[in-house]
Order: sequence, then C-alpha cells, then structure tokens
Amino acid sequence: MHLLLPITLYAVLFAGAAFGPLRWSITCYLLLSAVDFGNPTGSIGLLNMAKAILLPVYLLWRFRAYAGHGPVILAPIAWILFSTYAALCISGSYFPSFAIKLVGHMAALFIISLVFVRATKAGYLTPRVVIPVAAGALLMGALRSIFMPRFQEEADRFTAFSSAQAFAAFLCALYCIALCSQTLSRTTRAATCPVLLAALLLDGSRVWFAGTAIATLFALLISGVKPWIKICTSGLTIIAIALGIGLSDRVIGVLNSLSGVNRIAATITAAYEGETNASGLGTFELRRMIDDAAIQRIQESTVRELIFGHGTSNSAAVTGSLIHSGVDPNRTMHDEWLRILYEWGLIGLTLWLVFFASITIFAIQGVRRDPRGFAKPLLVYLPAFALALGTENMLAGAGSDVTAGFLLALALASISHREWRRREARFNQNMLSRFIHKNRMVYAG
Repeated sequence: MHLLLPITLYAVLFAGAAFGPLRWSITCYLLLSAVDFGNPTGSIGLLNMAKAILLPVYLLWRFRAYAGHGPVILAPIAWILFSTYAALCISGSYFPSFAIKLVGHMAALFIISLVFVRATKAGYLTPRVVIPVAAGALLMGALRSIFMPRFQEEADRFTAFSSAQAFAAFLCALYCIALCSQTLSRTTRAATCPVLLAALLLDGSRVWFAGTAIATLFALLISGVKPWIKICTSGLTIIAIALGIGLSDRVIGVLNSLSGVNRIAATITAAYEGETNASGLGTFELRRMIDDAAIQRIQESTVRELIFGHGTSNSAAVTGSLIHSGVDPNRTMHDEWLRILYEWGLIGLTLWLVFFASITIFAIQGVRRDPRGFAKPLLVYLPAFALALGTENMLAGAGSDVTAGFLLALALASISHREWRRREARFNQNMLSRFIHKNRMVYAG
C-alpha cells in the first residue's frame, strides 16, 4: 500500500503513452520517466524494465509512419560501436547478468532517441512540450512531498518519484529548453525558467546546480543579445561575487541557517569552513575515495587491460567494501569517465569520446544553421551533462529522468538539421527552376 500513489501514476502515464493520442504519448512518457522505483527486484523491477525497454519498442512501432532518416551522421554510428564493444566485453565480466542489463539499457537509450526523433518529425514533439512536462513534473514533486516525503529516503529534497539527482538532471534539461527555445514566447520563458530554477534549488543537487549556472552563463555568451548586455551582466556577476566574498561571514551565517534543509547551502557552508568530512558535503568524501581507488587500479592495469578494459560492469570490483552489498554493480563507480576507462579501456574511451564529440558538433552545426534555436538547448545543456558524468552513473539510465532530458534536447536539435536541409532543397529547386526558365527564354528568342 505504501507504493499505491507512484504505482497509480505509473499505470496512468504508461497507459497514456501506450494507448493515448500520439500528440500526448511522448508527454506521458517523459513524465513516466520521473516515476522510478530504484533498484528493487521482483514485480516492481519488471515495471522499470517495461518502461525502459518494452514501451520504447512499442512507441517506435506507433510512430512507424515517421520512420526514415536523412544523411547518415556520426553520432548514432559511434553509439552503436560503443554499445557493441560493451557487449563484447561481457565475456570478461564478473557480473554477467548485470552486464547484459547494462547493454540492454544502452540499446534502449538508442531506441528512445529514435522514438523522440520520429515524434519531432510528426510535429508532436516541439519545445512547447516543456510547458506540460514541467507542470506535470512539479505536480508530481508536490504530491510526493505531501503524501510520500520519505520515498527513497530523501525527505529533505524536492523531487518526483525518482532519485533527487536524476530529477535534477531532468529539471536542468527542461530549464535549458525553456531558456533557449526562441519558438517559445518571452512571457512563457520568463515564467517557466524561474520556477524550474527554484525547483532545482529545492532539489538540492550540487552538481546540477553548478551545471545549470554554467549553462546559463554559456547561453548568455552565445545568445544574440547586444554585446553591452553581455558585458553588463558579466560585470554584475563579478560584483555580486565580490560582495559575497566581502560579506562572507554574513552570507555564511544565512546559509548556515538553511543548511539543515538544503544540501547546496550545507555544501557551501562546509566548504567555507574547511570541513571536508562534514555531513554538509554529503557523499563527497565517499566519491573521492572511489575515484582515488579507480585511478589507482587503472594505474596498476596491464597494457592489455589498459587498452581493452577489465570487462563490462567490473567497476564494482574497484569499490569493494566502499559500497554496501546489494547495489547494482553498474551504479557503484560514480564517475562515468573513469568507469568507461576502467571497464572498456582506451578503446571504449575513444569510442565514447567520438560519440560525445559528434553530439557536440551536431549541436554546434544546428545552432549555426537554424536561427530559431532548436539545437541551442542541447549545446547549452552539454557542459552541465559532461560535468554530471563525473559524479553520476547515466549509461544504465534508460527510461529514467536522468537521461530523458538529454534525449529530449537531442531530438529537438534534430529539427534544426531537417529544417536546414529543407531550406537547402527549396533553394536548390528555386535555382534549378530559374535556370530552366532562363534557358527556355534563350531558346525561345
């Protein structure tokens, strides 16, 4: 009975995504990603698997009328090669069942991205989806805070029925979309962004708070606003930082009063006081110990292990006694960059870097080609995403909100490239028509 509310939400959103009108199916699926039951076993675990793998396959079929693609790009090829190599490394895994599960998640992430891209082709997935999704996500957060505040033991943090870190990733992506999408009215953007930012602050995720700050600054720097506005904003930011330093004792006093209910305030207070082992820093010390252990094991690797890796899901062997038993081996090393290097070696890291670079180039080209800014949210989100990869496990996150925001921004960026190709095709067609008309006039003369 204690899971009645999240299971009810799961059932309603699952049914909406599977059987509702196509216009609302993607919205339902995005909200469904914020209902996660952690890493349980049994029937509850099957619910996570259904939304991560089975439902995306069915949605891919529902959007079959919008299949097909334009020119082949590097990003999907790099991801397929990366996933294939991870599958090959299952042979050396100490945890084969979990390794198969990880590769399944990687395949599911690819399928979900295809579903989202097809939805953009259908016109059902546009930046305006941020409005109902943000409203629904915040409503779910309010329901959890009121009726189930201790769901997943995070009573002091504002989150939906998922982990606070994953929900923060989702909020950050929605914030970037609302901030940068020029097809949204200024009123909509001005109303949505502060609300999402406030929710992120209440969530208390330190890494995503820092990532959102970086994304905001980056969005300002690449925006089309006048240079004097950028200069003034940068100057005001420097002044605000200087005032904060000058009034540090008073600022810390205020933050200290909030540290009991907000992890961001607690972290700033603990860092200011130099208490690296303070509770305000949360799992900082544990994560540092895990990273140190991973770096040491990588340094001790043989040449073969360094090149080919230690095997899929084997990073759990690094953490050892640092992580309590019963945790999914795919979620023990809280640094995807180190995890990729350890498990899949330089080959896997190269494939991953090729994928990440190709996504970055995809976003940059989209911003340059499309004046309406469909690709700008992805470009702005990527620095925050790269930062969070150093503290979060995201590869095993299919169907969850930790990856849903990234895939949403990626799908919206594809609109920029399709619109650009359509403009190029129309331009070439017009030039050809003019050429034919000119030649007919010459022959007629």
